[in-house]
Amino acid sequence: MKIKLGRADIVILASAHNPSIISPQWLKENHLITEEPKQFVHTPDFSLFDSETFSLITDRQRLQVTAKKHDINTLKSLASIGNGYIKLLSHIPYRTLGLNFVWLAEISEGEYLPKINISINSTDNLSSILTGHELNLGCIIYARKEPYLLKLTIEPQGENTLIYNFNYHHEVKGLDVDRIIEYVDNFMSLYEHSRNVVENTCLVGGERR
Repeated sequence: MKIKLGRADIVILASAHNPSIISPQWLKENHLITEEPKQFVHTPDFSLFDSETFSLITDRQRLQVTAKKHDINTLKSLASIGNGYIKLLSHIPYRTLGLNFVWLAEISEGEYLPKINISINSTDNLSSILTGHELNLGCIIYARKEPYLLKLTIEPQGENTLIYNFNYHHEVKGLDVDRIIEYVDNFMSLYEHSRNVVENTCLVGGERR
């Protein structure tokens, strides 16, 4: 079974982002992203910066920075961009922080995807209720551990792939900037946590039978 990271991003919701300041020059001068943009859009209400390695999208309520490469150094830089932005704009009333990872588990011939079982009350076999249907089950899991609430969505894509979508949601309204930065600093630890969850759940399902 092949496991690979499909996406990694940081989302910061706030009451008053200022997209008008996000420009290639501003990003470079503040040592956030030094690459030249492949695409750039700049308006008072929306800004898009897209380079070879990163994509940064901002409107007045939401900033999202995404790593387009998934090596360790790029992921570390992604966390640095998030922290650098927060430090530079510490006056913004931040509301929530999301540290997000999407993993793909793909099987080869002779392998099997991990099996997902769902029990609702005393019903363990949904096929007995959804008669005449071919079932392909996924699941949504909420797991709280301070300081975040993890929403993990696992869903099949075709017959050969499972998609694991991890959203580590942090409530940061009213917190001081240093505390928010501590949360972003945990980005690589949560990357490792998400990878371990995928690897452990795929361990048995991916064995040849």
